[in-house]
Amino acid sequence: MLKILSFLFLLFYYPLNAKLIETKSPKALCSNGEQATFTFFEGKSNNWLMYIQGGGVAANEDQYRSRNNGLKSPAVSSDRGKTHMVEDFVQNDFNVLFVPYCSNDIHQGTHKHIIDGKEVYYHGRYIIEDIFEQFDNKFANADKLVFAGYSAGSLALGLNVDLIKKYNNPYLIADSWWLDTESHNVRLQWNEGPWPKIVKFLYNDRVDHCKDSHWANCFPSRSLFERNNLNKIFFIWNIGDPYIKGDLNKVRQSIKEDSNFYNAGFSINAEKRKLKGNIEWGHVMTATDLYYEKFDGNSLQDLIWNWINGSGPTKYINNN
Repeated sequence: MLKILSFLFLLFYYPLNAKLIETKSPKALCSNGEQATFTFFEGKSNNWLMYIQGGGVAANEDQYRSRNNGLKSPAVSSDRGKTHMVEDFVQNDFNVLFVPYCSNDIHQGTHKHIIDGKEVYYHGRYIIEDIFEQFDNKFANADKLVFAGYSAGSLALGLNVDLIKKYNNPYLIADSWWLDTESHNVRLQWNEGPWPKIVKFLYNDRVDHCKDSHWANCFPSRSLFERNNLNKIFFIWNIGDPYIKGDLNKVRQSIKEDSNFYNAGFSINAEKRKLKGNIEWGHVMTATDLYYEKFDGNSLQDLIWNWINGSGPTKYINNN
C-alpha cells in the first residue's frame, strides 16, 4: 500500500513542481555547443539540495566519440532529474536543483577541443558557476543547504569546492567518489604513461584552487574538505567499486578513520554481497534502488536523513 501511495504521489505531484531552466552565461554550454539546462523542483521550505549527475568522463577524443549523445546535449525535459534521492528530497519539501551532466569533463572544464572538425566544449565549470550565480541568494539564506552528486557528480563537489565553501556549514554527500588516503596516495603516483596527455586534455585550464596541485588533490577527500573548512560530509565508498585503488586493508582503515571523523558515511563490501549499483560493485547508491535497501535495519536513505536531522544512526561501515 505504501508503495502504491508513493507512486500516486509522484504521478500527480512530482511533475507539477518541476521546471526546466536554461543557463544564462554564453559560456555555460554543453559539449555540443548548446546552452545547458537544469531542473528546479520548487519546495515548500527554505531547505535546498543541489544534486549533480554523474556519468563517467571523456579523457581523450576516442572516449568522447564513444559517449552517448545524451551526455553531450542539454536536458530537454525535467524527467531527467527523476532519480531516487531527488524524488526523496522533493517529497520532504526541499527545493531541489538537478544538474544534468552534458560537458564530459567532470563538471570542471573551461576549455574546448576540436574533434572531427567540430568545436567540443568542456565547459562544465561555467555551467556550475552559472547555477551558483542564479541561486546564490537562496543558498546564502537557506535553513539547510545540501550539495550532493554521484560518480562524476561527486567529483564535482571537490573540483568546485571553492564555490561551495562560500556558504555557512553546508552538507555534502559524496556518492561513489571519495579518495580514502590509500586511493589518494596511489593516484599521486600517476604522472607518467598516458597521464600527461589525459591531464592536458581533461584539465587543460584548471580553476585557481586546483591550478598548482596534482589533480588528485582536487578530488573529494577528507584532506581537501578540511583545507576548505567543510566538516559536514557524508561519503559513500564501497569495497568492489572499480575506482578504489591500492591495498584494500589500508583502504578499509582509512574509510573507518574518515567515518569516525565525520560520524557519518557508508561502506559495505558490495562485491562480496553482489550489489551492483550503476556498475559493479556498489558504484552509485543515491540514484539506484540501493538507496532504499536495508542493511542491518537501516537504509542509506535512513542514515542520510538521520545525519541531516541530527538524530539516530548516521553511519554504516561493514566492508570486510
